[in-house]
Amino acid sequence: MKKIDTRILIGVLVIIFVLALGYSTVNNYLIEYKTVSEVSSLTSTGIIWVNGTIVEGTFETTGTNEYTFGLTDGAETINVNYIGQLPSTLGTKAEVVIMGSFKDSTFHATKLISKCPTKYEG
Repeated sequence: MKKIDTRILIGVLVIIFVLALGYSTVNNYLIEYKTVSEVSSLTSTGIIWVNGTIVEGTFETTGTNEYTFGLTDGAETINVNYIGQLPSTLGTKAEVVIMGSFKDSTFHATKLISKCPTKYEG
């Protein structure tokens, strides 16, 4: 009888672990993204998604897979420091969604998703 109880307990613990892991993973990608205006006045944040357009002429390479640029929503602009691979669809004035945290008046992005360029529309 004790073996059955131990097996059930282990099975329940494994199920709880898998559900918690799944919830944690899905929860990171279901977060609503914010606009540049919403985050520009903040001093620091946790991990958030921000939507905006790269300010033309501000995109610079600062190292291997390290980039800085301005991001705007038309009303406010923030400085972005991004480390990672660039999407192949990224243009000079692209609309992007970035994930990261806002600290010391700079957004430190760890993910960058380029929205589909307008040359494919129509």
